[in-house]
Amino acid sequence: MAVNNYQNPGVYVSQVTNPSLTTANPQSLNICFLANASGNNPVAAQTDRFLVTSGTSAPMSFALTQSGVVTSSVVVTNNTTGATLTLGTDYALTTVNNTTTLTTITGGSGIAGVGANGWIATNYNYTTAVPGQTYTFYNFNSVQNTFGPAFSYNNNGTITVNSPASFASWLAFQNGAQVVSCQNIISASGNAGTEQDFLNAVQGLVKVPGINVIVPLKYDTTYNPGGSGAGTLFGGLNNFLTAQATNGVYQRAFVGMDSTVSGTNLINTVSKIATAIGSNGSGSRMTLAVPQQVNVNPGLNSVTGISTSYVTVDGIYLAAALAGLFTGQPDVYVPITHKNVNAIQSIPNQISASDSTTIQSFGGTVVRQRANGTLYVRHGLTLNTTNWLTQELSIQAIGDRLSNNISQTLNNSTLIGSPLTNNTLASLQSTVLATLMRAVNTNLIQSYQNLTYATNPANPTNVVVSFQYSPTIPLNYVNVNLSVNVQTGSITSVSNVGSTYVG
Repeated sequence: MAVNNYQNPGVYVSQVTNPSLTTANPQSLNICFLANASGNNPVAAQTDRFLVTSGTSAPMSFALTQSGVVTSSVVVTNNTTGATLTLGTDYALTTVNNTTTLTTITGGSGIAGVGANGWIATNYNYTTAVPGQTYTFYNFNSVQNTFGPAFSYNNNGTITVNSPASFASWLAFQNGAQVVSCQNIISASGNAGTEQDFLNAVQGLVKVPGINVIVPLKYDTTYNPGGSGAGTLFGGLNNFLTAQATNGVYQRAFVGMDSTVSGTNLINTVSKIATAIGSNGSGSRMTLAVPQQVNVNPGLNSVTGISTSYVTVDGIYLAAALAGLFTGQPDVYVPITHKNVNAIQSIPNQISASDSTTIQSFGGTVVRQRANGTLYVRHGLTLNTTNWLTQELSIQAIGDRLSNNISQTLNNSTLIGSPLTNNTLASLQSTVLATLMRAVNTNLIQSYQNLTYATNPANPTNVVVSFQYSPTIPLNYVNVNLSVNVQTGSITSVSNVGSTYVG
């Protein structure tokens, strides 16, 4: 049987504008951006060539090499003469699970002209980011090549977000992220990209390994005036994170708001979200970015050649920047509190410091702009404000990292499936002890106590390991007390010189 897409041996050189680097720290956290492309999925051109060995004697089927084929763009020609073959007469197209198959039709004049042992060329466009599929990247250029440019530029000077996934990835990489995953969601309701569409995508990530942080680029409008309940997207996302943690998969999410949240309703909206998500001790795996809009510099307008000072974008992209800042720290024990936020130019209509403090008391993570223009995180928080332990993003992340470290170490050992002897128990204790000591040496935790193990009486094949640990706690407050004391000075007499004040 002939090899499809056969190519003659030789040297083929092509210039690649954007190189792809695939290196990242093994400890790097992977952010998954869920975006709605609004039907504007980027495409690329492809040509496949197939050998028709049977000529017109029997139909033959060939699978196109790319998925997500735009069937309306398919053009099939005689590879020798260039004559165009006719769809429905010379060939048929069928698509199953994003794979498109071309099948020749016997009796067609065009396919007859190809003849036995003749070649056909199939030219078509395909979607580089197939909706519903998750792609992983280690640099922004690779994201842009797949998901398209972040912005689109019009002749009238208008600049809009062209690819939410690309723009969010750019913000994340600018703030220190080393690896991101992106998915253009499948919208069952056309181009709307509803809360339910995004929740479906979130729940679909249960089949995608290696996702640590989830950022849905969508605001749940349930929390606007007139809405009620936990919210289809935010509430469902919180439930998903809780269920995943129960199953030993420790993930967290960063969410943001959009322009539908007015300045006068901002505090009430944050309070509503925090009450709905953070009730009953939940919400410790979710961080809400505030404010609801930020200004960014989109660069030079490639159409007009004029630089635009800034464009205002929704707070969902601030959530993307904070996710990048969180994953970009040396380790999860390093808080994002008072860290600078990059790639965002300014905050429009910045809320007051007192209102920011009020929002933080509800669990919102507020970004403010200093007088020198830099932007910083006032306090890295979760939506669980039950106490100072549950509200601290870094403390919650430490527990996730330590759990993953112990799980990976034990799973990589040969303990599971080994005979349960005294030596096995000693080896188990030694393995956990080594992991805890490594956590102390790397400052993930400060200490551990009461490491014990015992067999479960109800199931003798189960060994229960227990210990307590002290996480690396962030320094959030420094109180300096000073007062004026007019009695601190003294007068000293010096011979032949006069009096000198010493204070």
